[in-house]
Amino acid sequence: MKAHPNEQLKLLELARIDAGFARLQHLASNLPEQQHLVSIEQDRRSRRAAAASALGELEDLQTQLARVQDDIVKAGQRRAHDEATMLASSDTKVIAGLQREIDSLERREARLRDDADALTAAVADATTSYETARDTMRELEDLASDLLERRELAKRNLQIEAKTLRDDRKALVSGIDAELLKLYDDRRKRTGIGAAELVGNVSSASNEVIETADMVRMRSLAADDVTFCPHTGTVLIRTDRSDV
Repeated sequence: MKAHPNEQLKLLELARIDAGFARLQHLASNLPEQQHLVSIEQDRRSRRAAAASALGELEDLQTQLARVQDDIVKAGQRRAHDEATMLASSDTKVIAGLQREIDSLERREARLRDDADALTAAVADATTSYETARDTMRELEDLASDLLERRELAKRNLQIEAKTLRDDRKALVSGIDAELLKLYDDRRKRTGIGAAELVGNVSSASNEVIETADMVRMRSLAADDVTFCPHTGTVLIRTDRSDV
């Protein structure tokens, strides 16, 4: 195939743009922020579960304490009622029965107050445990939020760069011969690189030295002859830096 040397040089610029696309795709698939998010996800779940468990325990203790405190109030109200009734009564049997109930209520109130004291201490401990778990969870959630924000910013920057490359590629390919462009695209699909420069006697497609026989053959070609890397099959572009 024949193509003017200047046309062939356009393929190097096209290869640079396509390499830029490949680089962006790799970056998009391997964003450090996303990898960091993945690495902390299990810890995030564990911390959320720990905070939820601590909150559940705290709320259970608070419910128990509220119930005991309510029982104390009810027992006190019943005792006050019995004391008032006893004072208004002159029947010794009624008074004796009320006194027994008052004594029982006083003992119950004492037990309930002991229970309330124990539950109050337990609630205080559970509150501390929950707040610690909550703060530990929030610390990691704040980090995750920051990573998400930075990931989205990185994505937007990649999108902007990709648009620039797309515009550059569109402008470039509009000036390349259709047959030469098809050759380039076919080679890129097969080898991953559509075109590469011959630097000295080294193919930049393979980064390997080209054997003497192949170099002799290339030197015999006309400037507008299209040649290929003997190692990869990529279109090999001869420039001022080539040993031909």
